[in-house]
Amino acid sequence: MSEQISSTLKAKIILEEYREKGINVYNFGLGENPIEQPNYYIEMMRKYAHKKQYAQYDGITELNQTLKNIYNTDNNKYDILVGNGLKELLFILQLAFNGKIIHITPSWVSYKEQIDALNKNDNLIQFETHINDQYRIDLHKFETMLKWYSNSSKLLFFNNPNNPTGIAYSNDELEQIANIIKKYNCFVFSDEIYLNLCYEQNVKSISHFIPELTIRGTSVSKDLGCGGYRLGWLAFPKNLKQFYNKCTQLSSNIYSCASVPTQYATNFMLLNKDEHKNHYIQSSKIYNSIADKICSILNKSELIYVKPNAAWYIFINFDHYKTELNFLHIFDGKDLSIFLLNKLKILTVPGESFNINGLNLRFSFIDFKYNIDQTDDIDISNMLEGMNKLVNYLNLIKTKYKLNP
Repeated sequence: MSEQISSTLKAKIILEEYREKGINVYNFGLGENPIEQPNYYIEMMRKYAHKKQYAQYDGITELNQTLKNIYNTDNNKYDILVGNGLKELLFILQLAFNGKIIHITPSWVSYKEQIDALNKNDNLIQFETHINDQYRIDLHKFETMLKWYSNSSKLLFFNNPNNPTGIAYSNDELEQIANIIKKYNCFVFSDEIYLNLCYEQNVKSISHFIPELTIRGTSVSKDLGCGGYRLGWLAFPKNLKQFYNKCTQLSSNIYSCASVPTQYATNFMLLNKDEHKNHYIQSSKIYNSIADKICSILNKSELIYVKPNAAWYIFINFDHYKTELNFLHIFDGKDLSIFLLNKLKILTVPGESFNINGLNLRFSFIDFKYNIDQTDDIDISNMLEGMNKLVNYLNLIKTKYKLNP
């Protein structure tokens, strides 16, 4: 299998191959929301399937206006760019920007993959966060980094809530980070694809504090669970008109327009605010509950993790089992992910895919099926069984090593 395939998509391919062979896998791989989309949304997709004409880069008129109504305030107005999912738009942002691009690691796989494809590694700054800081930005180190590049144009990719860690910053933390960003005039792309899936619903966008510096982006892939619908958008503050124009020019050269039926259906989904909000709030409650159950199992081990407060990810460090794993010729996340798949049929994504080295794995809480309207309980037994197998195995090798060091 080609190493050039995105590691998260590779996990989906592996899962399908195992299932075709009739092998049960504990699937913690691709971060694809398994909760069924609202029936209303499906109905709208059917209703507008006949809409086949090309649209503009800023979306159909109706969706463009709905998005402006969502983002515009009395003091700040936005221009909209619509694309076939957020990933495509991120590529355009990184292609268009001339200056230093800052990724906070661990970072979503596609950020760095796109930098590699664009041959822009000389422009990349990777600012690492650590589990000792709960994968949050160290403000002193952050300011030191921005100060070092104070004479350069800078674009920070700020993924909040974060994939792969599942953590969301508090509003107070966001304000502190924003104050430093403003001090050094750094532009921000705020990746808000999981913002509606915070377990507490009062988390703000960093744009609340620095609207003039922040490009906001999201899609229907996560809170509506419709990654295959391929629709995302960016909102540019008016003062970034020149950069917006450059991105629109590139978009017209790279793709003609986003799926028009999906734009119409999404517009009506967003206008149906109660249906939309109820869906993502109920989804957040489900993932919060799953996280509680998963963490209660992890607590029976020596695994190191930060309990997520958004989305469906947890990023786990295995350093307390380093001696035992090294004895098994496991030295990094890639080795560990392959070993767990072969040994326990546990499918994960290694930390190296998120640009962080060491014995780290990302686990996604996605091995279930659920409809918000169903009355019976959610079945997460396969995930719980997989986590128990992992913890039991780690405790077993720890015991064996103590007896036979």
